[in-house]
Amino acid sequence: MQDASLSFLKTILQTPSPSGFERPVQDVVRAWAQSHADEVRTDRHGNVIAVLHPEGQPRIMLAGHCDQIGLMVQHIDDNG
Repeated sequence: MQDASLSFLKTILQTPSPSGFERPVQDVVRAWAQSHADEVRTDRHGNVIAVLHPEGQPRIMLAGHCDQIGLMVQHIDDNG
């Protein structure tokens, strides 16, 4: 993996983004995409949409979640 890709991956993994509070990691993704895509926009739900070569063929979409499970362990019993 290239250093820049590894750095980006580490950044998004270290950015808090529990469900309902994804904005910080969306900002990181948006900033990264602006230097790599022809067009970057955000829809009303906060989804970051980056377009590379808009007239290119074939058209491919990659999608993923920005949120993390935001739970905290309160108790661990004897059985784990």
